Amino acid sequence: MDEYRIHREILCVDLKSFYASVECAERGLDPFKTPLIVADKSRGQGSIVLAVSPFLKAKGMPSRCRLHEVPDIEGLIVARPRMRTYLEVSRDIVGVYLSYVAPEDLHIYSIDEAFLDVTPYLNYYNKDARALAREILDAILKETSIPAACGIGDNMLLSKLALDLKSKKAPSGIAAIRYEDVERDLWPVTPLSQMWGIGKRMEKRLNALNIWTVGDLARYDAGKLRKRFGIIGEELYYHAHGIDQSIISEGVNRGATPKSVGLGQTLFRDYDATEIHTVTLEMVDEVAEKLRFLRHEAKTLHLSIGYSKAYGGGFSRQISFPCPTDSEEEIFEATWRLFRRHHENLPIRRISVRATNLIPKRAFEQISLFESHAKKRRRQKLGEALDALRRRYGKRSVMRLSSHLDAGTAKERSGLIGGHRE
Repeated sequence: MDEYRIHREILCVDLKSFYASVECAERGLDPFKTPLIVADKSRGQGSIVLAVSPFLKAKGMPSRCRLHEVPDIEGLIVARPRMRTYLEVSRDIVGVYLSYVAPEDLHIYSIDEAFLDVTPYLNYYNKDARALAREILDAILKETSIPAACGIGDNMLLSKLALDLKSKKAPSGIAAIRYEDVERDLWPVTPLSQMWGIGKRMEKRLNALNIWTVGDLARYDAGKLRKRFGIIGEELYYHAHGIDQSIISEGVNRGATPKSVGLGQTLFRDYDATEIHTVTLEMVDEVAEKLRFLRHEAKTLHLSIGYSKAYGGGFSRQISFPCPTDSEEEIFEATWRLFRRHHENLPIRRISVRATNLIPKRAFEQISLFESHAKKRRRQKLGEALDALRRRYGKRSVMRLSSHLDAGTAKERSGLIGGHRE
């Protein structure tokens, strides 16, 4: 196992309750003493709470709930999301990172998390990884008033696990997991979904094999895991031993083929089948545009529908295309076929459309016996022309007429950043 171990000094930095901390900083308030949540009250009591301040998190309030589920708290501040402001603060913090490491040794994982490979810099700063992490966290706080935590590890995986499992609970906000700590710190972890890279669905599949802890996973036969889950099974086995050979400066998943493209939305009210037709058209347009931008085609279409809370339930189904496609017409036809086949005539509150099993767009085309090749090329050129107009003049420059109906959501979503107002 030693031959697979790389030895680097990796920091994984997390900005604590980022959106809420930014709102506190903008008001000159201490996020550890302020009851503040980030939510859009204009969307009604069903609006999702995007973040809660560290003060409320310490009192056990979940960071994701509905506005109507928030308890009555004295002095509670409800801050409207301001995505442009959060992006600007995140940019400033990236500037702090780049004052310590070169761009090739920085990997931005999300708006509030980043990996830094400080291996080449410890001698220069004459500090160990923990001391340098402390200096970087202090610099972030001084520059932006945003508190942060940091995980340290011999690789990206261990630094992330140190952050998730230990740093956020440590008084200093800094903790480490090394290879020699894996058996003590990682193997007892259960449920498995607490392990970075294991979701609820994979957790259930592993549980079915009597794998309940990370230690169980580490002791399982690697060959059987690969046979059952493919390359992902083998990767999980090595991760259970703390092994990850990703090198930031060599690129993290650089050039990797995307697994899927799509989008989902929770509607502002219950929709019937006629209204959902309009929303589905809008969403399919966006999915097809994303496919063309990535120069990929989809072999499979996945549709998920969630019914109104009053009824509960829903369905999630997929269908394969006769030939890989990036055509909104073909994608919509498949989507609507799934909807008609499985919809139970109940009011709808959530919808997700996703194109999966992607392949790079082919240099040649497979000609259908049932469609004119010239007609298909005209439709393709039209789609590409509309894409160019939207990129140049904005999403609202070209929209379906049906998007101007009351049921349409594209007009409002086009003015959002990350699903929220600026």
